Amino acid sequence: MGTTRFVLILAAAWGGGLFLDRAAAQEAAADPRASSARLLDQLRLMGPAEIEAVYRGGTAVAIPAGSIRGGALLSPGARRARMMSRGARVVWQGKVFEPAGDRAVNRFFGIRIVKAQVYQGASWLDGRPALILDYTQTSRIYARYRDEIRQVAPGLYLGLMHDATTNPPDLRMYFTLYDF
Repeated sequence: MGTTRFVLILAAAWGGGLFLDRAAAQEAAADPRASSARLLDQLRLMGPAEIEAVYRGGTAVAIPAGSIRGGALLSPGARRARMMSRGARVVWQGKVFEPAGDRAVNRFFGIRIVKAQVYQGASWLDGRPALILDYTQTSRIYARYRDEIRQVAPGLYLGLMHDATTNPPDLRMYFTLYDF
């Protein structure tokens, strides 16, 4: 992702009273991973519309093979959101992507459970490409859910979890994956 696009995503994400000044833009260009970490922290404070704006600005890319840390974005926009999101790490720690790129496994309580098929597909949010994690054939527990993921900054991925049994599919929660 180009630096200019990354800065624009940060600027869009930090709307609503926050802004990205020239110094912050230069810092983002100089150290994208540090800026990604700041965006991760900002995502924990955003409301649903802001989170979805960041997601819409993301790109569908393959996630590197191996273990990647994750966090749930619970109660977006609420005062307690940051605390709840950090507390949720006790339950869910992220995902492990297989080298072939067609499977992933969620890590709950440090144990690899809840497998998914991984493929590129259309987002249920905006119809644009996204990395899809489909649980219908791989998990009885999560068969009703579908995740979609986009990269929103270097090493930072934003995900949406939908309930596929509702019409239209219901957006149930947001989550992050990060490798920094």
